[in-house]
Amino acid sequence: MGEIVKEEVLLIVNEYLSLFPNEKKRLSLLLDYLSHSTSEEITDWNNKKGHLTAGAFLYCKTEDKFLVLYHKDLKMYLYPGGHIDGEDESLLEAAKRELKEETALEKLKLFSMINQEIPFDIDVHKIPFNERISMSEHYHFDFRYLFLVSNIEDIVFDRQEFSDYKWISSKKLSKNKNYGDIVNKIKQFLQ
Repeated sequence: MGEIVKEEVLLIVNEYLSLFPNEKKRLSLLLDYLSHSTSEEITDWNNKKGHLTAGAFLYCKTEDKFLVLYHKDLKMYLYPGGHIDGEDESLLEAAKRELKEETALEKLKLFSMINQEIPFDIDVHKIPFNERISMSEHYHFDFRYLFLVSNIEDIVFDRQEFSDYKWISSKKLSKNKNYGDIVNKIKQFLQ
């Protein structure tokens, strides 16, 4: 059984910030959180301060489209991803597991920069109170990985959590306030 430890996460964050030093201010809340939390707290779903999550952007370059899933509780389209489980040996493994659980896709290629454990993006966002599961408002410290597929495929999604999915053009997704910057970042990587 794997375990994600705070020291490994700090190494990933520091290597990420060496690649993207201009994002240090944006990630100051994450850095503060990590300095005041234990390894057990950073992956505890019930931690009211927040916890680490792993996201998986799925992109089909030939069609120039991203996969998004409609989340029932948050009432919005999201990229696949979610919470860290006890058996996850790394943030990357958590992102892979979440992507497979939420799409049933197997033929995926990870896009990596220098070290595959380093995500292409790290984001901090507040999750509102979830009435269905009575979870209080908290932060997600999301380590986002980029996966590529050769062709657009139908997926099998978790109908308890999601109600729909679609492949959306990068142009349309970039106009969404939640995704504009990230789509541009991905496009720069893939050129």
